[in-house]
Amino acid sequence: MKSFGDGRFQVEKKLGQGAQGLVYLARDTHLDRAVAIKVLHSQPLQALNEAQLVSRIQHPNIVTLYDAFADHAHPCLVFEYVAGETLGDYLRREKKMQPVAAVKMMIAILAGLHAAHEKGVIHRDMKPQNIILDDEKQPRIMDFGVASQRGQSYEGLQGTAGFISPEMINNLPVDAQADVFACGVILYQMLTGKLVADGESVMAILYRTAHEAFDPPSNFNDQIDEQLDHLVMAALFKNPEARYSDAGEMRVALLDWLDTAGGENGAESSDARHSTIEFLLRRLRHSADFPALSQTIAAINRVDESNAEKVQSLSGVILQDFSLTNKLLKIVNSASFGQFGGSISTVSRAIVILGFDRIRSLAVTILLFEHMQNKGHAARLRDVVLEIFFGGVLCRKLAEKSGWRDVEEALICGMFQHLGRLLTHFYFNEESLEIIKRKTQTGERESIAAEAILGVSYAELGVAIAKEWNFPDRIVISMRPLPETKVKEPANQSERLRVFANLASDLLPVIAMKAQESVPHMQKLMQHYISVVPWSEREFREILQEAAKQYLAYLSVLQIELGSATFANQLRALAGLKPELGAGGQDTSSLVAESGLTVPPTITNPAAMLSAGIQDITNTLVGDFNLNDVLRMILETMFRSVGFDRVLFCTRDVKKGTMVARFGFGKEVDAILPKFSFPVSPLADVFQLVLARNADVFIEDVDAESIAQRIPDWYRTLSQAKTLVVFPVVVDKKPIGLFYADRFAAHSLHLPHEQLNLLKTLRNQAILAIRQKQMGG
Repeated sequence: MKSFGDGRFQVEKKLGQGAQGLVYLARDTHLDRAVAIKVLHSQPLQALNEAQLVSRIQHPNIVTLYDAFADHAHPCLVFEYVAGETLGDYLRREKKMQPVAAVKMMIAILAGLHAAHEKGVIHRDMKPQNIILDDEKQPRIMDFGVASQRGQSYEGLQGTAGFISPEMINNLPVDAQADVFACGVILYQMLTGKLVADGESVMAILYRTAHEAFDPPSNFNDQIDEQLDHLVMAALFKNPEARYSDAGEMRVALLDWLDTAGGENGAESSDARHSTIEFLLRRLRHSADFPALSQTIAAINRVDESNAEKVQSLSGVILQDFSLTNKLLKIVNSASFGQFGGSISTVSRAIVILGFDRIRSLAVTILLFEHMQNKGHAARLRDVVLEIFFGGVLCRKLAEKSGWRDVEEALICGMFQHLGRLLTHFYFNEESLEIIKRKTQTGERESIAAEAILGVSYAELGVAIAKEWNFPDRIVISMRPLPETKVKEPANQSERLRVFANLASDLLPVIAMKAQESVPHMQKLMQHYISVVPWSEREFREILQEAAKQYLAYLSVLQIELGSATFANQLRALAGLKPELGAGGQDTSSLVAESGLTVPPTITNPAAMLSAGIQDITNTLVGDFNLNDVLRMILETMFRSVGFDRVLFCTRDVKKGTMVARFGFGKEVDAILPKFSFPVSPLADVFQLVLARNADVFIEDVDAESIAQRIPDWYRTLSQAKTLVVFPVVVDKKPIGLFYADRFAAHSLHLPHEQLNLLKTLRNQAILAIRQKQMGG
């Protein structure tokens, strides 16, 4: 009979075989008990030293390591024997689990894993096959065979494809977040019956894990609500710093969800809440103006930051809304952005100078605020809008004081804490009135009254909308309420945004409180958040006052009148202004100056707008620049100032002998761009002649007798525009591109001599930019 340990452990049968070695059921003859012995054929004897780390971990959800020794130069680990089946076998049979059951099981797994993490041990091979379900169906983690001490580096890739974290694949330092990632995969599989990354080969799985986006679990299981969806995805971030810091943090997040959706009827409750959210979303989609708003915000968020043409895509979406464009440029030209230097006359340059994320966040903020505050609702609803958007500015100020870099994203997170409340008050008027009535009668918090009336919480509704609008996970995660326990130092960027957003929300009631009420409220907040923001009460009150001043100044820049609503007057008092008693707004010019904001003049004269654009581009050409960015600025200046329906920039494809549209702005431009192409020769039509003769052309009616025969068939098939302008781009007598602009109606465009010359100047700036790049500038 086979034995180990000089005959102490008598083998009864082979239990299994894995990549690391063999596992036997054996009898410990000294203690007369069944044990499982794992013989690590693929591990050096150093594994015995690492086993000493594991032996210190005692937890009900971990299979206990009893002993370790060498046998014929192979490490042997002696484990407690647990009868049962592995989670892997269970999932092969059952496919997937109900959300509440899956979360409860993962919470137990994470409890055991957290015990290991606290001892400084990471598992490095978490997977369903390494979790055994005992006779009571309690999960027990086994096989710490490749476990290692936190902070150590190890050569080579170890673990199981599909559960190995991206940082392990990329041979980066590995810590507890690698186990978190594997637990995220396990939970995903329990919920969906699928792995997050699958493939025909190990290499394909590893590539998809490291480089491809994962589908959220709700795509495969409609019983998964939005909050659980994002809790799972937070464990699966590619960047380990963005995940939960360890198993304990992930466990707390799942416990928070379980408190809301769990219980004996958790699955049924989850289904009901999901149905309620879908019902509310359908009502929103059928309202008069929500679909257009939703479409624009979703389009802005669909612009992928990794997209090489992100400047083109984002500016194109923003430029479709004239009011949004003007208000965005007013904000970016305010003195609060003065450190970026000079005036900014185009959205394209704003993105280049201020950054993609900042402009995207500002655009969404302005769009949502303008949409909501323009609706003709009662004063109480105007107060709701003002309060919620002030929450965004307050969150931005908190992030700024903490040294946070992307403060504009904090602005959105602060607003979106209240997104569900905002949409409820504006689109569900009857429910809104019932919520207020119940709150008044019972004295309970509005959020509790809302959940009783709506059937779901404000937060759940807000998360559903944010997801529909394509907001990134870090913003959606920030919308989750924090646990009632004292807030601990955030482990990643997503959790820090969540802290700022919740803190801003908790500070908002202070504005309406009297001194005797606000002091205990503030003291309680300070204790709750002390580990993250150890500020004094005076500092918190200064932040509130600074945020109020900045908010009022922003509203002045955007030319939004506050009126005399309750919250408006509370803001004025906080900023040190007298309350407004009558109709109309209040002069906030002193606050504008004090806050460092300026109100740039609104330019409506086409020649003035063209001149501003020319100066803007001149400033850009002085420094280092991207040629495509400059060409987009020129196009956008043409588009916004003259009032073209569509503008395009084309470049010459020398190999094919054609002129091809590269990018543009305006109506139906995405459909036009792929098809706008023509041969440079022969010299038959107006486009070919323009290039050959380096001549600028302004055609008021393509059907006019004098020009009709020169308009090619390809153009008439592609475009319905009757008025067009073409400016060739010729360098060293070689036509290399052209600017094209049109208006749909004939004789609909008046171009005075001054404007025409300014348009030619823009074209000449393009030639100058091209020459600079050709000379290595």
